[in-house]
Amino acid sequence: MEPVDKAPAPAAKSPRGFPRGAATIGIIILISSISLLSSGCSNLRSFTLQGSEQLDTESGGPTTKGIRDDKFSLARTQSFGFFNDITNDNWKLLQNMVAQHWNHKFPERPLTHHPTWRGAGQSGQLHIPAWYQTNFEPNFSCQFEKRIGATGEVSRGNGDGPKWICDPHRIKRLAAERKAQDPNNPGCVIYSVGSAGDFSFEKGMEEELGPGTCEYHIFDMGDFEEKMKLQNISRAHFHRWGLDTQGEENTQPGAEFYGLKDTVKLLGHDNLDVIDVFKIDCEKCEWRIYRDWLLSGLPSLQQIQVEIHSGNIGKMHQAEKHDHDISPEIPFFEFLEEAGYVRFHKEPNIQYNDGSCEEYAFLKLDKEFFAARKKMLAERNITRVDI
Repeated sequence: MEPVDKAPAPAAKSPRGFPRGAATIGIIILISSISLLSSGCSNLRSFTLQGSEQLDTESGGPTTKGIRDDKFSLARTQSFGFFNDITNDNWKLLQNMVAQHWNHKFPERPLTHHPTWRGAGQSGQLHIPAWYQTNFEPNFSCQFEKRIGATGEVSRGNGDGPKWICDPHRIKRLAAERKAQDPNNPGCVIYSVGSAGDFSFEKGMEEELGPGTCEYHIFDMGDFEEKMKLQNISRAHFHRWGLDTQGEENTQPGAEFYGLKDTVKLLGHDNLDVIDVFKIDCEKCEWRIYRDWLLSGLPSLQQIQVEIHSGNIGKMHQAEKHDHDISPEIPFFEFLEEAGYVRFHKEPNIQYNDGSCEEYAFLKLDKEFFAARKKMLAERNITRVDI
């Protein structure tokens, strides 16, 4: 179902708000077991600083001879400073693209092709790959998105392991601005949960952004710390625990699982405003914990890279169904969209399964970006008949 016309969930931001100019602190959270991907690049024009032009690190936007150029103000404001060189005209084109997007091929029956639904009008193709082929395509485009993985023999950016990142050069810029404001700022922080001993993404990010640009926190239940050290990733830390649903606060050392809020507090990151990239591949735990990603008091997640897994999901989470749906996928996507996330990449995993697992990449934007989207959804006034 197309998301209802309502404001994003309050938990989408921390009480401190999203990054305010260059002084904000960023984290890249990589959850190695989950990866998100998107498709297509837009033909956005890049603004190059030349001559007397310089970057205004307080506003996060280009200036000419110290005078702020407001032709970039929409993108800069509505992306929390991430995009500082997209003109207002081009940003409006992106807004319109998101506004006109259809999340489903069959809006009144979005569970068409889903094996858990046997309602009237269901087709004969009852399998997850067919369902993903007809639902939730990318609705946003990053001009310089890049599939990040180590360029050495491990992956060379191909295969399973690398992830699609929206305009990585912008992460490098923001990290430099933060450090210029505060030398003690980590610049950016990367959380990677569920690596299974594959560190090609983290290694690739360091190659892309430069040694020391980001702080990497890698989480896995397996004993891969020594293997991680062999990668020589600067500022990398291995944590041998998994993520689970956030319950009562537990920051006692030695637990097998922690909630995301507990994890952030254990690592001393609860004073940060933003997580630049949150990458997660946790073999179906995403269905249990995705609402915890946006809990109040957490740093906001600028990008989310997640691998979504299928299987006996309905039986596994009977007690955790949301919005009267019989499958977790639709509530998952609608929850993130209502919280201000656009999808900039989608990629089926066909190396180790039949495409039932999908890599998605999301980017957080301000709620004002979705004004036209909300108006369009209200005009469509779609009513689902499959729940």
